Amino acid sequence: MMSDSELSKVSHEPEIQTAQRFEQLNLKDLGLQPQDFAEVMDAHKELADISTTVVAEYGKNIANKTSTYTDELLSLVQNKDLDATGQKLNEVVQVAQQLNTSSILNKSKNSGFFGGLLSKFKGARQSFDQHFNTTKEQIDVLVKEIESSQTGLKARVGTLDKMFDAVQDEYKQLGVYIAAGQLKQQDIQQQISALTTQEQDQQITQQIYDLNHLANNLEKRVSDLQVLQQSAMQTLPMIRIIQSNNLMLVDKFYAIKNITLPAWKNQISLAISLQEQKNSVQLAKAIDDTTNELLRRNAELLHQNSVDTAKANQRSVIDVETLEHVQNTLIKTVNDVIQIQKEGMQKRAEATTRLRALQESLNHLVLENSGQNPPKS
Repeated sequence: MMSDSELSKVSHEPEIQTAQRFEQLNLKDLGLQPQDFAEVMDAHKELADISTTVVAEYGKNIANKTSTYTDELLSLVQNKDLDATGQKLNEVVQVAQQLNTSSILNKSKNSGFFGGLLSKFKGARQSFDQHFNTTKEQIDVLVKEIESSQTGLKARVGTLDKMFDAVQDEYKQLGVYIAAGQLKQQDIQQQISALTTQEQDQQITQQIYDLNHLANNLEKRVSDLQVLQQSAMQTLPMIRIIQSNNLMLVDKFYAIKNITLPAWKNQISLAISLQEQKNSVQLAKAIDDTTNELLRRNAELLHQNSVDTAKANQRSVIDVETLEHVQNTLIKTVNDVIQIQKEGMQKRAEATTRLRALQESLNHLVLENSGQNPPKS
């Protein structure tokens, strides 16, 4: 049976042999260099008094840091500030689209000819000025908010740089703990091999069993650390991608603020001038058309008045036709009066004759009545 001192010799071999075994590891995959041996040995000391609890806690502090950086990175990827910034850009576009110079300057109402034309320009200009000022205020507010987001993105680029350096360091530290774990696995395997060469009894068998159990646990723990190291390796390009996206957004905001919006305002000013120029031409044309129409109407009215005046001047005070009509009417009137008089005289003569006959009839009746009734004595 191997004594405890012999086991100690196996587990605490000369450091030079451990260094040789370290260099035989795949240092490149672990992100290590030969000069990192001292750090590996420091981590290896944590497994000196190895037990199930020690294995479970091995590299836990590094794993926790890696998990923290992963959570922070996820929060950056899903950061609501980016969504808010994108929303602000959409609002800038929507506000700009609402400013329709053509529809504003072309508004008009029929309120008389010159009054309608003049009120059209005055009202359209006031409406546009009010609408443009409101739109400009909205854009200015949005630009300030975008500038704030831009500042935040710039600051976040610096934070990501620090995170990148920290993740790189964690990647290396994980490699250190993985290398130390692998060396400890070799130590355990050497102990198991040494025990198996001894005469087997209950104690030796139990030691071999315990060492195999620890070896399995340590192998599982080292595998977990390798997964975390791979995750850290994947995190590094993710950080650079996010940085690149942030920088592109910063550049985009700069272009919008210093190039796009000034150019847009210039184009709006040109659109206003061109629209006003167009409306001015339309106003001048309308005035010319009205002037010509008034001249034509006045000329026609002058012609008609002149003709009517000349006709009136050449006409006699009393037309011959009127005299003839008056004379004929007078003759007819006289004839009608004479005829009526004749008819009246004839009717009166007939009436006299009839009245006389009635009188005679009445007298005759009276006389007859007088002869038939003699007077009383």
